Amino acid sequence: MSDYIKEYEFKIPPKEIIYGDEEPLKLSNEFSFYHNKNIFRKELNRLQNLFLRYLKTSLVAAGIRDSYLKEIYSENHLIIIFTDNKIVKETNQIIEAHSDIEILSKCFYLESSTKYMLLISKDMDGLISGIDTMEEIFTQTFEEYFSRKKFDEYIKICPFKITSCAKSS
Repeated sequence: MSDYIKEYEFKIPPKEIIYGDEEPLKLSNEFSFYHNKNIFRKELNRLQNLFLRYLKTSLVAAGIRDSYLKEIYSENHLIIIFTDNKIVKETNQIIEAHSDIEILSKCFYLESSTKYMLLISKDMDGLISGIDTMEEIFTQTFEEYFSRKKFDEYIKICPFKITSCAKSS
């Protein structure tokens, strides 16, 4: 098994971060940024541009189909799931498994697993803070990958669970 970053460094350390022992998320060109609200679609441009800068490919940012996400979940949360078009079909089950997580105003929950990276927030402040964190994770991951020059291996993101809040204004 190849090396990959086991712990990330953050400009603003998260309130809580737990790293897992499971297999990492292996990035592929099948991945997209799926979101549940058009009001924050433009916020995903930063992440798309990051992929374009490092990998010379722009990933799609698409809405999560209504049949993949219950209305109750979409009404109460801003959601981004970074995954492929097969796993996004399991969004209801993924969100259901996270339904016991309490997310406060201006806060977010970010998780990376073997199949997806999931960002959940209640409001735009938390969502933007979560996207900032995703950007830091992707940037560190890409920089590490390209510094190792083992281009025949997958780009990998270690499993983690982050709970954090937006910086107070």
